[in-house]
Amino acid sequence: MNELYIWHFAGIVLIVMLAQFKNSLLNRGGMWSVFFWGFTDTLPHEIAHWTIALLTGGRPHGFSIIPKRIPYTDVNGDNKILWDFGSVQAFVTFYNAAAIGMAPLLLLGGAFLTYTYYFDFMPNEWWSILLFYWILYVFIANSVPSTQDFKVAASQNSWLFYLIFIGIAFITYEYVIKELINRGGM
Repeated sequence: MNELYIWHFAGIVLIVMLAQFKNSLLNRGGMWSVFFWGFTDTLPHEIAHWTIALLTGGRPHGFSIIPKRIPYTDVNGDNKILWDFGSVQAFVTFYNAAAIGMAPLLLLGGAFLTYTYYFDFMPNEWWSILLFYWILYVFIANSVPSTQDFKVAASQNSWLFYLIFIGIAFITYEYVIKELINRGGM
């Protein structure tokens, strides 16, 4: 068995342990541990929102990755803590709400590119393998849209705008571009 397989296995174990460690820290509610994980986990997520808001005319004007503790009482009457890890304020309209809300899904593209090309640029050694899995963890863990992200995406009837846009693009392709190709015009 190749020695490097052991390090790939260790990388997978690292991902699982990071996820478990993060969840246990968040349940205990220590501010500095939450800030550390909030920084590494929130920064790419919020940068994705900010970038898409900028590209779609949302004029992002607020950016925060400082975690805030939100106490609440659950249905059983138990006092719990909810964490707000970060936020981006932007002008959300019918044409950019879905894109801004679902922006973290683009981080999956970063994970795919890392998975595909990482070892073309980095050595295949133990430290590089563990770094590879940590980078994948950060991209994939941050790509999950939050409940608030889904609310933003569903606001302003943005889904209807994109559905109409996709429908027009499909009709244009089917009836205009294909006809031009068949006639030799393109």
